[in-house]
Amino acid sequence: SACMSQPVENASSSSSSSSSSSSSSSSSSSSAGKPSSSSSSSSSSSSSSSSTGKPIGGPGVAVDKGGFVELPNGRGGVNYEPVVYTEEMGFDKEVSLASFKNTLYPVLRKNCSGCHSTEIKSGYGAQAPLHSDVDPVLAHEYALTRVNFRDIPNSKLVFRMVVDRHNCFAADCKAAGKELENAIKAWYNGVQGMVLEAPRSVEAGTKVTDAEVQAWIDADKAKTAAADKEFIQYASFHVLHNEGVSAHNLNLARVGLSKALNTAARWAPEIVNPADVNGKGMVYRFDIRDYWGHTLIDTSASNFALFYGGSDDDLAFEQKIDLNGKSVGYNDLATMKNKLKSSVSKDEKFARLVWARVLKGNAEGAGADNKSLPPQINGFVGTRSKGGNNQDYIKPADFKYVEAAQLTYTLTRPDVYNSIMALPGYSHFLEDELGVDKSKGVDSFDLVLTQEAITIESRMYWRAKQKTGRGNYYWKTWDIFAAGNVDVDKQVAQGNVRFPFWANPIPKFISTQQGGTTPDKLAMIATVYLFDGQGDNGGGYYSGKDGGQQSAEEVIWSLPNGLQGYALFGGFNQRRVDAFVHIVRDPRIQLTVADDILDNYAGKALDKGVKDVRLNNASSCIGCHSDGMNRGNNDLRDYMDENPEALPKGKYGVDGWIKDAAKVARVKELYKPSKVIREHMEGDRKVFLEAAGKINKGMIIGTDKNTYTEPTIWTIEWARKFYKFPVTRSS
Repeated sequence: SACMSQPVENASSSSSSSSSSSSSSSSSSSSAGKPSSSSSSSSSSSSSSSSTGKPIGGPGVAVDKGGFVELPNGRGGVNYEPVVYTEEMGFDKEVSLASFKNTLYPVLRKNCSGCHSTEIKSGYGAQAPLHSDVDPVLAHEYALTRVNFRDIPNSKLVFRMVVDRHNCFAADCKAAGKELENAIKAWYNGVQGMVLEAPRSVEAGTKVTDAEVQAWIDADKAKTAAADKEFIQYASFHVLHNEGVSAHNLNLARVGLSKALNTAARWAPEIVNPADVNGKGMVYRFDIRDYWGHTLIDTSASNFALFYGGSDDDLAFEQKIDLNGKSVGYNDLATMKNKLKSSVSKDEKFARLVWARVLKGNAEGAGADNKSLPPQINGFVGTRSKGGNNQDYIKPADFKYVEAAQLTYTLTRPDVYNSIMALPGYSHFLEDELGVDKSKGVDSFDLVLTQEAITIESRMYWRAKQKTGRGNYYWKTWDIFAAGNVDVDKQVAQGNVRFPFWANPIPKFISTQQGGTTPDKLAMIATVYLFDGQGDNGGGYYSGKDGGQQSAEEVIWSLPNGLQGYALFGGFNQRRVDAFVHIVRDPRIQLTVADDILDNYAGKALDKGVKDVRLNNASSCIGCHSDGMNRGNNDLRDYMDENPEALPKGKYGVDGWIKDAAKVARVKELYKPSKVIREHMEGDRKVFLEAAGKINKGMIIGTDKNTYTEPTIWTIEWARKFYKFPVTRSS
């Protein structure tokens, strides 16, 4: 899925012929003021060894950090990437480098080095991944983290073109993706003998029957203590195996399952992988207490229940009936506030409630009426019951096992995820639970303003500290509703910038929905929407002054186990399951839409065949943030320091404050240079990759412990295709 909470990694290169502000995840600015990629300076390419003292596949600069690598960033620091080539893999980097230089490297140098090279000394330059660096050794190391030699079309480099539509240097994005794909294939021809095949525990073509799966489960249950049996559950990969899924993709599904379980485990203290019951790599057991047996919530009340998992988008117009048969309305969002204990502690009751909710499926997502949605639980094996809403579900006592891809799919559906993560009704409730530090008001945050993001318009976001996560980080975005049927790129080119923070870069935080008035309660930015008669639908620009206005807010925070939690909030901080397509899109679920429609339009896209299929929590978030925090540049600050001419001008640009020395100084206090922001992002990535590395090591069969493709999204898409689950507004 495409990126959600921060713009990802790169900006359009100076040679770009097509770069979108809507689906590009670029982290930079316009190309104004960028130097060409022909200057010469070189980063270090000295040989390095792993953190264990072992060389990691030959000459290079990568340092093995245990499931991920540390690479030079060309500016005296380091970047963290998810792929590590170990000595045990037998991959000869010297041979690979020679092939890379003559195949993919020239394509990357020609089209991407305007940003992704250490020779670019400006703030936006040296953007990771440095796969186009002037030093081919460093470029080779980064490129290895972006290719999938076993499934080249699913390489991240190709994905960034064809799906994310980022810096499409050819006639269109598909053509650019095909050029990269062909170059990777040519590179692969020089290394294919070194690419290990994943082993199989069960021979391909050998069918595993349902009866065999049940027998393996029964044998394992016989060894389980009676007091633990209700908490021990089973997931099977035999359906994927029987359908002919490759050994490598079976590994993806194994990792995807563990990642989904651990991502949906809000208070779990450590990464815990499901365990293979008999060494065949087919059936895995897991203890629901490992994921949901710890909580900060006080569940002692006899009537304690998990929150309704659906969206305010339904509740704003009519009552909904939740899966317990209770009527839920918009005002109930304010009562969805957790009663907390003094600290996280073990709680088997919470684990039972979460598992019972999972077995009801994704039936509370955003829909057209007050009825529940189809639960889509075909892969859960057990006796079906009918709920008060007349929906099929499985009681925990009647459950046998679940097909693994089905469980991954269900855990990442927005209504299931919102509910089992106990996300409260408003964002300031969540910030209170996490202990987000807002004690100094806006000075508590590191603010970032990026011109070209995954959003339709620019994006403002900030980083704060929180008390509960392993990395203690908390990121939040503020995105506007793009007004009307507007070609955003054309409007920006004409100076009609609609994003409020270019003209009003010092945000005013206010309270809403019982938030309070002290700095730690101020969770909403004041922005009034003004109609001034310009443009389609009356135009509409933002004043940046008093009052609340519809927007989108997307939150990422570090979990205690090192992975990330995700949340979406609406214009008044109310919890949502999805984000509107005229704010941000998930192009992974809009693959058939033409580039010119998806890339350049807001409301007009809906008139030209783009369905109202929204970015979802948590599926879209997981897919975009496959390696943790995505990288972005602080364009506002970098432009101020290096290229003031690139700042948007005019009535909705910086004219009103850029010559005021006091305001300029204040803006620089709040918006740190990209160098500072990048260090935060890399540190946050490291926390995530450490946790993901534990999953890879525990779930992948074979020597190569890399996934190369986001495993959860691969598994979700397989499940959707196999079970014929439709892509709907919030699923």
